[in-house]
Amino acid sequence: MKNTITIALFLFLGLSANAQYKKKHMTVEGHNRFISALLQQNNVENSKAKATAGVPTQRVIAQSTRDNALGTLSDSVKLKYSGMRKSAYDYNNMLFAYNYTYSTSPMFDYAGIFTVPQVKYDTYLHWTMDPFSLPSFVFYESNIAAYDTNSNQTSFQEIFPDTLNDDRKYFNTFNTNNTINSGLWTNFNTGIPDSAYKQFFSYGTTGKLIKDSVYEYHMGTWKQVAKTTYSYSGTGNLLQIDHFANLTDTTFSLPLIQQLKYVNTYDASGRLLTVQTSFYDGTVLGEYVRDTFSYSGSLTFHNSWKQHQYDPIHGTWWPQYNMSKHITGSKPDTVFHKGWDSIANAWSPTSMQIVGYNTNNDPDTILQYLYNWTSYSLTPDYTTVYYYETFLDTTPVLSNNNLPTIEGSRILLYPNPATTEIHVALVEKTNKLSATIYNMNGQLLSKQEWYNTIHETLDASFLPSGVYIVEIASDNNKYTKQFIKQ
Repeated sequence: MKNTITIALFLFLGLSANAQYKKKHMTVEGHNRFISALLQQNNVENSKAKATAGVPTQRVIAQSTRDNALGTLSDSVKLKYSGMRKSAYDYNNMLFAYNYTYSTSPMFDYAGIFTVPQVKYDTYLHWTMDPFSLPSFVFYESNIAAYDTNSNQTSFQEIFPDTLNDDRKYFNTFNTNNTINSGLWTNFNTGIPDSAYKQFFSYGTTGKLIKDSVYEYHMGTWKQVAKTTYSYSGTGNLLQIDHFANLTDTTFSLPLIQQLKYVNTYDASGRLLTVQTSFYDGTVLGEYVRDTFSYSGSLTFHNSWKQHQYDPIHGTWWPQYNMSKHITGSKPDTVFHKGWDSIANAWSPTSMQIVGYNTNNDPDTILQYLYNWTSYSLTPDYTTVYYYETFLDTTPVLSNNNLPTIEGSRILLYPNPATTEIHVALVEKTNKLSATIYNMNGQLLSKQEWYNTIHETLDASFLPSGVYIVEIASDNNKYTKQFIKQ
């Protein structure tokens, strides 16, 4: 995965000019969803992502969570797939993200941050506890997705059986680079569309997202309600996100005001280290939340996440949240969650998860123990079980025995001749990769670096027609090839 935000498929209502946007941003929970999306810049640990033609592959088809105290199910999911679409478990947040960014709303998340769905199902069925008739366990929603030939999600529909939730439909268009051009979201109240939003995306010469704009359909006209801009480092890491909206303007005529700013730092491998968040409180854009992460070895998911929230009255950063993982081999077997006890002035445990794996090294069972002020429960309070199906992945392998290798992985460069871009495709993920383009006189024209990657794209649009040399390098070896720019 690239060291930048990946492109998702649906816009998020929270970017519109309404009071709910501010309300959601004032909660750490909403902030955590945003940070979860940023963490997906890091390569999600997913053994199913590589081409494995002819090899049996697992994908999740169901999940059940049981409240052991009540002896009843508290949540359940079933999924159906078509074709070779797969699922990926997110070890940053220790769950299958069935929708988008750990929210029940599969839309663009806060301030334009977005991710692709990690479980590319065609149908999703969800049962959960009914808060109005506890402990009643009821059917909550069904989701239906459609894809194009490149597995871009072109449409999505949420259907709710009750009258408290409105059904929603989403439609998306993509460009030739398989990045999203636009998204449309329509809300249906008792079958009648009563609101709609559009989001449009702009990209720089290297193909990275530099701006998105959100419009709301108001009294027969599309009105701009928000925009977000993005800036990057020379290595492609997303350094700053600036979000603008006007939450108090019901006429859609006042200028947009910056509501949020995110400033990010990374380690040498492109893994997220810190996120400094500023929030507009109606007067100033002030400090809000600071998130810090640490990692174990070369693993791409964090083993520690600490969060502090700023107290503007006392000018103090107060601890809020702490997740830490015990790693065995390359997988976490125990996850600890802590909150801050302001009386004891120390971190206080809130829960512990013990994770089991099946023979395919996929998460199988998660036992959650709650902390009762002095100790963890003797038996698990909640038990989550994942179910998988095995299918034969017939996705074409990108290599044969005649292809060169980089760090032991066979590499393919295409197309040649090229017009606007060159694809660098690997069969196995490599830790570090660089690509340098020279002219026939040996003059350096461009250079890019990536970390923990399996497929990248080189921009060739700026080159005049002619013959060039591209050098692909890792820490251990190099591969040089001529290509033609048409």
